[in-house]
Amino acid sequence: MKHFFVINPHSFKSKDGLSKIISDIKSTNLVSIEYIMSDNDNTRNSELRTPNSKIYISRHPRDAFAAVRRYLLSIPSTETVRIYAIGGDGILFDCLNGMIKFPNAELTSVPYGNANDFVRSFGEEAAPFFRDLKKLSVSPAQPVDVINCGSNFALNEANVGVVGKTLIIANSILRDTKRKWLGRFTPQIYSLAAIRAIMKSDVVKQSYKVLIDDEDFSGNYADIHIANTATDGGAYVPSPYAKPNDGVLDVVFMKTSSRLEVVSSINDRNKGKFEKRPIFIYKKCKSLSITSDSPLSIQMDGEAFYANEFNINIVPGGVKIFAPEGLSFADYSYRGYKNMSSL
Repeated sequence: MKHFFVINPHSFKSKDGLSKIISDIKSTNLVSIEYIMSDNDNTRNSELRTPNSKIYISRHPRDAFAAVRRYLLSIPSTETVRIYAIGGDGILFDCLNGMIKFPNAELTSVPYGNANDFVRSFGEEAAPFFRDLKKLSVSPAQPVDVINCGSNFALNEANVGVVGKTLIIANSILRDTKRKWLGRFTPQIYSLAAIRAIMKSDVVKQSYKVLIDDEDFSGNYADIHIANTATDGGAYVPSPYAKPNDGVLDVVFMKTSSRLEVVSSINDRNKGKFEKRPIFIYKKCKSLSITSDSPLSIQMDGEAFYANEFNINIVPGGVKIFAPEGLSFADYSYRGYKNMSSL
């Protein structure tokens, strides 16, 4: 078995934090103590390797995609490779897309990001268990569903409309590596981004042609949320009935309405109480297609893509995830409105 550690250095607020995670990796005894620095960068192209393991420090979004693929191509297909995405859901997205077509690869998340939504799908208190690298390295793997949209894959969710636009705007600000201090104001930045998105009439009132498992759901929607996991945004549970091993997608439509109603409904949507309001439509499905005469943007686990048509489907058991022994996917259904004894 080989081990490939992929680090997003921007998930750490200082070089000390980055040094600490590298020390933690060394303590697993899976890597040697030799640390090879790049000549022109103190961190970004650094590698630490032995015949059975390697550390790669990602330079920018999607950089790890190619790094993971290159590493897997260098390993015989008969040997298992464990990939550790160290950071947030962004680096997990990159690693997933780099290894998705390699049946000998297994993936995990070592959560140091702002949201860590995939790890939260194992429960709100799961993060420390995923940071114990020694135990994680020998943990069992299990098949987990993934969302497929064109050539891209995601573990958590996809958004079209207001929420997707909010995340795109906020992430463009938070990823400004010259202003890392902005990370201290993440909730405020997301709130301001939401206001900007809601003020865009072409987003709130966009007309879509939608097919869900060949059933027509075309109409005007402010937002379309497609979930594989229950959690989102680091604190929210917008899809409480979603589980990443049930073979289906959970889709919540927010119908076009006044800006006031959209604003007042967002909180219920984020808390998983969409059934409380008639503005929402909830469906489970295996596939859906979304088209529009106007340009579309889709956000998949924090990454933005643009087209006039998106075809999305669930890939049951599409990736093998290794997670701390004893942890399983949490049941968040009690967060749903119909299952609440009181509001």
